[in-house]
Amino acid sequence: MKKTALLLALAVLSIFIIVACSNGETKKEEVLDEDESIEAVADKANDIKDEENPVSQTSLPIPQSFKESVDYGYTGEWAMKEFSNEVKSALDQLPSITMEATEEEIDAYERDIFSLFKENLSMPNVPIDQWQAMKFADPTVTDEESQLKKNYNVAILLDASGSMGALENGKTRMELAKEAINQFVDSLPEKAKVSLTVYGHKGTGDEADKEVSCSTVEEVYSLSAYDSKEFTNALGKFNPAGWTPMTKAVEQAMVNLESHDGSENTNIIYLVSDGIETCGGNPVQAMEKLSDSNLSPVVQIIGYQVNNDGLTQLKEMARAANGQFINVQNQEDLKAEFKRTTEMAEVWSEWHRNSNDAINNLNKTVQKQLNDWHQKEQEKMNRERKNLQLAINYLNEENKIDTDVFLRLDENYRAYYLQVDKEARNLYLELDQLNRESFLDNWEEISEIFLKNVSE
Repeated sequence: MKKTALLLALAVLSIFIIVACSNGETKKEEVLDEDESIEAVADKANDIKDEENPVSQTSLPIPQSFKESVDYGYTGEWAMKEFSNEVKSALDQLPSITMEATEEEIDAYERDIFSLFKENLSMPNVPIDQWQAMKFADPTVTDEESQLKKNYNVAILLDASGSMGALENGKTRMELAKEAINQFVDSLPEKAKVSLTVYGHKGTGDEADKEVSCSTVEEVYSLSAYDSKEFTNALGKFNPAGWTPMTKAVEQAMVNLESHDGSENTNIIYLVSDGIETCGGNPVQAMEKLSDSNLSPVVQIIGYQVNNDGLTQLKEMARAANGQFINVQNQEDLKAEFKRTTEMAEVWSEWHRNSNDAINNLNKTVQKQLNDWHQKEQEKMNRERKNLQLAINYLNEENKIDTDVFLRLDENYRAYYLQVDKEARNLYLELDQLNRESFLDNWEEISEIFLKNVSE
């Protein structure tokens, strides 16, 4: 009877843990009309999460390596937050457990507590794959003029579905994304070309409008040099509205760029979205086709405050495209991601003026971005470790767990932290040493290590 009661309590705990998860945008928001405020649209967008069905995460084991932690596929409800009275109140609702419980019950409890505070870790977010795409040959060859491709194209696919109307600091996600994108393309080299394609911007979130919303993808700025006035006008042509035809957007991008063969063009493709495909398509399969195309694209997928279902699908899409997935939480994160590409684009631009200066700047760019990555991951791992420690301390003080359970959880969480911290540091030091010792001599090895870690 006692075992049954505890298992039932753990089931309730699982529901509590994944309250922030969702199975996708099952209910969409209506398009903004003339009498409807931005705040009203934002309220509708934020209400989506409350109306979706949670999916239990208790089957997820505690990662045994940094790579497994990156691939965990779930961000905890209390991730990216400091331990607070609000967290304590939530922990007060958890069931009690002692070492008299079964191994299965203690293991489930341990996993559930861990998942509450799990941070979203990432592999080195250094765009070495962009450098690979820019090259004709090894940079040590003598024919400098033919080493980098002469054309540099950036295609942006922007989710304009209804959920992009959610508010962040008084502005909608869409407004903030537009500002970041405009700043990004304005900072690209003069000879770079850009395009902007939007999807989900037609119709409403109603079932009656699904067909028109799911069938419309529009290139509002065709691939060309950046023109401030025309690009700003293009950004003003749409607002967050309907469903999410992500698959169709990827397919359309491949058509729009088909004449820009990867043998002569560096093709950078950004997809920015805050959710999952809701029009019945298969975006992972679409990304596989894009990756196998003649474009030889460098794919960067940005999740903008995505829930855990979105996190899973977008990561799968990035993996299928041999690209990168970046999960951003605010506009500053979004701008920081775009800045990495801007820095690499500057290397491309400078190469055609002075290849030696370009190589030196590439070395400095990789070093800076590698340092930034390690610092950010260290902050997330330390916060995760601190919050887990404070949580089990509190649970022990409140007699929610006895001393033996506390010691077990403490030992396992500590072992996890030490392992992922060591592996992240070793990866950083390995790339850092190769980069510092002899950049060109070690370039192929640097690239191999990086690409192996982001694509596995």
